[in-house]
Amino acid sequence: MRQYIAYALVLGIIWCFVSGKISILNFMFGSFLGVLTMLSLKKLYRLEEDTSCGNCMRRIPKLATFLTILMIEITKASVLIAKIILGPKLDIRPGIIAVPIRASKDASITAIANTISLTPGTLTIDVSDDMKTLYVHSIDVSDPVALKASIRDKLERYVLEAFE
Repeated sequence: MRQYIAYALVLGIIWCFVSGKISILNFMFGSFLGVLTMLSLKKLYRLEEDTSCGNCMRRIPKLATFLTILMIEITKASVLIAKIILGPKLDIRPGIIAVPIRASKDASITAIANTISLTPGTLTIDVSDDMKTLYVHSIDVSDPVALKASIRDKLERYVLEAFE
């Protein structure tokens, strides 16, 4: 219960800065919206589990690393896609591959799927029923083993560190 109160207070402060009006009434409204948001998402994020302040503070550098790696991968993929588009010959082999994942939490699986979809040239299509495999469409699957390794080593690894 204490973590709900702490999160509601933080979300109230964030609401004040986002809305551009810092007042007690606006803070209370933001906190109320935060409580409603947490209640609607509590099954997905399980706020009761592992929510100590120290754990949250330890995740900040890992989240920063994840976001940095994500920006680097998006930039590299954008350059690759630009080279494909601007090249004189369209030499691609689009296809769908099955990528086994190690994530166990719903939030981690969602983060991995969204990270793949944010990277230009790839799109997460589906998740298997047992939540152990992602089906990914790629603009070029000429080397599916390297593509799977890239997703597991560059994207999934940092998602697991940040979210699990």
